[in-house]
This record gives sequence, C-alpha cells and structure tokens, in this order.
Amino acid sequence: MKQTLQLLLFCILLFGCQEIDDNERPEVIIESPLQGEIITTDSNLRLAATLTDNSGLIQYKITINGIDSLNDVGADSTFSIIYIDGVPDKAETFYLDQLIELSDTTFNGYYELTLSAVDVEGNESIRDTVLFQIKNSIDSEPPIIDTGGPTADTLGFGQGFVLSGTVTDSQSLIFSDIFIGRSNFSDTIRFVTFPWVTNNTIDYDSQFSWYHQVDSTWSQGQYHIYYTAWDNYSGVSKSIPFYVKY
Repeated sequence: MKQTLQLLLFCILLFGCQEIDDNERPEVIIESPLQGEIITTDSNLRLAATLTDNSGLIQYKITINGIDSLNDVGADSTFSIIYIDGVPDKAETFYLDQLIELSDTTFNGYYELTLSAVDVEGNESIRDTVLFQIKNSIDSEPPIIDTGGPTADTLGFGQGFVLSGTVTDSQSLIFSDIFIGRSNFSDTIRFVTFPWVTNNTIDYDSQFSWYHQVDSTWSQGQYHIYYTAWDNYSGVSKSIPFYVKY
C-alpha cells in the first residue's frame, strides 16, 4: 500500500511538473485603416490594431505594398515598407497605435497592409490584411487618355487603322507610350514613347500620322493597342483589343 501511494505521488509530480506545449497562434485584428478606406498623404496613415496571445507576444510585423493588379500602371515602386518591432514586457494583449508618414511623393493607387505577430513560443499569427487607397494631396487626379484605334473588332489582311487622340493632365504630365502587338506582349508591331509634352498635353495627331495595316508580319490572333501615361503621382493605361484573322 505504501509503495502504491509513493508510486502515485511520483507520477503526479512527474507529469504535473511537465511543461505543456503552446501551439496556439497569436491573433491580430486591424482596426484602422478600414477596408476600402481612402487615405490622403497630408493626413498620413494611422495603423490601429489589437494583438493577443495566451502566453505572451514577442514581436509584430507590418508590410505595406502597392497592388499592381488593381493599379493600371502600378504603385509598388513608390511606397513600400516592412517594419518589425518588439512587444514590450511580452504582453498577452498589445494595443498597436502607430502613425506612418506618407511623403509628398507617394503614388496614387491601391495598397495592401498586412500585420502579423509572433508569441514567446515562436508561433506566428495568421496575417490580417486590409486593402485601402492612397490619394496624393498635391495631385490625386491621373492623366486622361482620350485615344482611338481600330473601329472594327476584327481586321483582315490589308485592313488597318490610324492612331489618334490626346493625353491630358491637370498638373504634371510627364510622358506617354504606345504598344501595338499581341495581347500577351509576345510580339511587338510598334512601341514608341512620347516625351514631348506641351501644356500638360500630348497630341498624337500633331506629332505623327501613322497608318498601321495588317500584312504578312502579323499572325492570326488577339492583338491590342496599349496606351500608358504618367504624371508625378499617377500612372494609367488604356487597352483597345482587336483580332487579326486571315
């Protein structure tokens, strides 16, 4: 009986003192900015979030990038950050309230903010993600592309079109370019840039008179005219698709 009690006590001490593995992920919830919110550069970006964990937090990570798939020409090259910092005193609940400065050169466009956290056991949270817009307070309006191309959806051998139209901007038009070729950019018929800007306007009609005619150098398939234009804070594009058929 005495040996049984000793054995029972030994088992209680043995298993009672063992550490229990912590496999529970921390949780992060972004409260600001809101999904779809428009942020202006003069107000900067306020990031507010709540981070929690049952055993204690050790650090958090912020990532902000432009989203090319939503921006006509892309915004990722003008504002992008990765910020990592520690959580004081390994708190189990941490309220993050941080102001992120937006410079006057920040590009207009859609951005994605992700936030994650790591606890003292090394468990990483599932990232919380918010999609928002940034509008530059100096110039939030992109260039306007008002151009034409083929009037028919399908062109045959010998048929063609004339490039025409203008690109205008309210403040600071820089340049525009035109690509004519396959829609997947695998073949180029013509690519030209237009750095000649007068009064924030590029006039294709006054600079060139181009007639493009389908000939033996064109293969059957999907083509497009792809216009792009840039000012100091925005990039835009316009695609005019057409099909070449023999």
